[in-house]
Amino acid sequence: MHWLSKALWSYMHPQKLMCRGLRKNPNRSSLDHGIDSSASAMRVTIPALQTPLTEEDLVLLALDKSLEVKDVKPKPKKKKNVPLKKLIQPEVNPPLTEPITAETQYERLAQVVTPLYQASYTTQLKMKTTKALEVLKTLSRRMTENRCLFEKDKKGLACHLEPVRPSPDILAYRNKDEFGIHYGVDGNPKTVGFFVGKPTDPLMTCVPATHLINVKESHKLIAQRFQTFIRQSTHEACLKFDLGGIWRNLLVRSTRSDERMATVYIHPQDLIEDEILEIMSDLEAFFFHGEGSDCQLDSLYLQACKNTRCSREQAPYRLIKGKEHILETLEGLSFSISPDSFFQINTGGAEELYRVVREVAEVSSLTTLLDVCCGTGAISIVMSPFVRGSVGIDVISAAVEDANKNAFANKISNTEFIAGKAEMVLPQLTEELSQCTDVVAIMNPARAGLKPEVIQAIKQCEAITKLMYITCKPEGMAMENFMQLASNKVKGSSKKKTVPFIPKYAVPIDMFPHTHHTELVVLFERAFL
Repeated sequence: MHWLSKALWSYMHPQKLMCRGLRKNPNRSSLDHGIDSSASAMRVTIPALQTPLTEEDLVLLALDKSLEVKDVKPKPKKKKNVPLKKLIQPEVNPPLTEPITAETQYERLAQVVTPLYQASYTTQLKMKTTKALEVLKTLSRRMTENRCLFEKDKKGLACHLEPVRPSPDILAYRNKDEFGIHYGVDGNPKTVGFFVGKPTDPLMTCVPATHLINVKESHKLIAQRFQTFIRQSTHEACLKFDLGGIWRNLLVRSTRSDERMATVYIHPQDLIEDEILEIMSDLEAFFFHGEGSDCQLDSLYLQACKNTRCSREQAPYRLIKGKEHILETLEGLSFSISPDSFFQINTGGAEELYRVVREVAEVSSLTTLLDVCCGTGAISIVMSPFVRGSVGIDVISAAVEDANKNAFANKISNTEFIAGKAEMVLPQLTEELSQCTDVVAIMNPARAGLKPEVIQAIKQCEAITKLMYITCKPEGMAMENFMQLASNKVKGSSKKKTVPFIPKYAVPIDMFPHTHHTELVVLFERAFL
């Protein structure tokens, strides 16, 4: 905290009257651009595909040039309310009623992984705007029921909502893919791809990613070559831990400059060290000197893990050959990517996300950022030129190590990263933060959301005047976090009442084209502002 402690009195300053342009004139980007907010108006008729689409067909679809989407007349309103979960998050991987065949496998996989792939991108954005509207309507209803302090906008929402901001890239935008191993349509248990059906379903089938429009061709090639490798191997696939076999998963990552990293995950079973080394040697020979050399890997790792997931402390990542890291660029800054690094799945979308955070939070040279769940420090580092300084907190010490390395590599001196639980670290920063002018907290937690203890610690840190909550699943635990922020006391807490946060502005960002998901950014402000 050296930079935060220096000459604090020189920064003591009355609260700056920040520009409130976004919220004084919210209609500058209103939702009245021909978008029907009813859920039924967003339904579309999607014709079934009989054969896999060609690459040309997929491009035409993405550019709204092919397969017209037919409007369906709204159905009469039913007396019973449709559950929000079903309305905005339809089940795209239902139980299988018939086997997947060679003729249907690619279409069925596309329906699971990219369920909106036959809708024009304009229609997808309208559907996602409707989903965000439903989320904020639910938040408004719940806050009203709980007598929370907030201001409804003219549409009855908990705060003003912008239309969904589109992704800069809508084809092959994923920079990370995790491929599973299971039975394919040919009955071979060493098929590499994505699953159609659920693990408990006896008809679950693994289908190669051959025709998915959101996956890079380089990733598909690496998965295809890996399938060739394991089918030649004498070791079996690990379909269930107690049934033996070693081959489990393949993780592929890549960057804008097309650096490529692959990580092979195995279950070590009863293998001795020499046998693991032999597997690593075989992988090196195949991918760097043999049939897999056309994958042009820059980095190849192996992790031998006996659990569903292992941290690097539990099971180290072993570098087979190549670089320890690949480098990604974000707004002119470079970030080292490790096998287990957290990084937004859509790099261009991530840049748009951080621009939205900067714009809506109205940061300035007087702002101190509090980056909760900072991961490898991307938000703090990207925002560093626009703020006085930032403090990142993450419970995963390895992530904090990577964050410090990224800051050092980019010559960023006004950031500091702390490993620990946010509810334990925040009270230690309260006194110093109280002497700062404009403290903005940014939270980008996993889908499980934040624990009530973290929310309580944030609310008790009265120096925090604004809070940006980023979530890709706002209808899940994030909704509970929203309610906890808006309440003057966290449920089950013995702490004294705290000043709540009020939702003020929301912006959805399409980080995941052709799926139902979006990234939602919600600005909260202290009730006394």
